[in-house]
Amino acid sequence: MSLTTLPSSLAWALRTTLFCLIFALALPTPARAETIRLGGTGAALRTMTVLAQAYMKVEPSFQLEIVPNLGSSGGIKALTTGATQIAVASRGTKAEERAAGVRAFEYGRTAFVLATAKDNVRALTLTQVADLYAGRQTKWSDGQPVRLVLRPASDVDTPLLASFSPSVKEALATAMAREGMVTAMTDQDSADAIERLPGGLGTSSLALLMSEHRRARALPIDGVEPTVGNVASGRYRYVKPLYLLFKDGAPASVVRFIAFVGSDAGRRILTETGTDVTTAGIAPAAATTAQAAR
Repeated sequence: MSLTTLPSSLAWALRTTLFCLIFALALPTPARAETIRLGGTGAALRTMTVLAQAYMKVEPSFQLEIVPNLGSSGGIKALTTGATQIAVASRGTKAEERAAGVRAFEYGRTAFVLATAKDNVRALTLTQVADLYAGRQTKWSDGQPVRLVLRPASDVDTPLLASFSPSVKEALATAMAREGMVTAMTDQDSADAIERLPGGLGTSSLALLMSEHRRARALPIDGVEPTVGNVASGRYRYVKPLYLLFKDGAPASVVRFIAFVGSDAGRRILTETGTDVTTAGIAPAAATTAQAAR
């Protein structure tokens, strides 16, 4: 029985169904979303989210999943085991990591800072920093107790703070040995504790504070503001390098995203979110990276 001999209502329904099927087949197939997993230092996680949002405007199929609470070494380990495709770290690669095929791109530096959410604390001197950590100064000028937020001895923030001066190094060792001290395991935990504890003071980074729009503020030290410009000029001396890491044979989508981070558009975003890019390396380009997967 031909279509024309069917009842008119049934024939109309069949024609409509056939038309819709043909129309649907004629539509372009949407690109399959590429989900890349990234983890590492908390100083840069929100910045990576902002960069990914900008990159997706030119590469809509790209998707970035942030794995929290790994830290630099944990992020690199996750990369080497294949749990993630990109790591972000505040240190470069070790010999054994390079032997495992891990490649690093230093994309910038951010100010390593002392931060507080206390309104009437506007600046510190190195002498004050040493007194605060040594316990020689236990209260702020208004009488409120100082609540220090420490990081584990193995965390990069601890030796960075110790490098401020010999007196700060000695004072930090005293604080680390004191019982009952607050210790934050991650960068985000540290910022949360600084903001939560009345009179809180601890280490953080300008990139984290700016990209996450934190209430805690980075404090000038010896009269020098921890700004991107002062990091670039060398006036502010306490800095944390930032690296993106990937493995040989990484998907081309990974290499293209890292290349975007090093592009003019990416560098503008980095600068706006607290990272100095004046000493950044040259980002790998997908076209010239022979190891990138096809």
